[in-house]
Amino acid sequence: MSDELEEHAAIGNRLREAREYVGLLQEDVASALGIPRTSLSALEAGKRKVSGVELRRLARLYRRPVGWLLGDEQIELHDVEPLFRATAQLSDQDKEQVLRFAEFLAAAGRPGGGDVAGTGRRPTPRKRNPKS
Repeated sequence: MSDELEEHAAIGNRLREAREYVGLLQEDVASALGIPRTSLSALEAGKRKVSGVELRRLARLYRRPVGWLLGDEQIELHDVEPLFRATAQLSDQDKEQVLRFAEFLAAAGRPGGGDVAGTGRRPTPRKRNPKS
């Protein structure tokens, strides 16, 4: 595989990764760019070159620097951002449920049967909001 083909494939992988990270479908992105979904699929597969205008629009849409999309900059994609976005529209009661479930999962995965950070004590159940 030539260097140019490898570079297009790497850019396509970063485009797909960024799209999936922000939770968008190919159809959503294609519509925002005004291109067919098959063209976006070809971009992500490295089979179609991305134009400068498309790259700038994709960077804005994905909230990533153009340099990162091109592989010139390294940034960390934080795991909490998708979780934050997914819970942003939930009611306070639903957010409390998600938090309790996350604490349950974290405790269940620890050696020692669910103690808090190796302290030997169990997580304290949260009090329900009296408004509920």
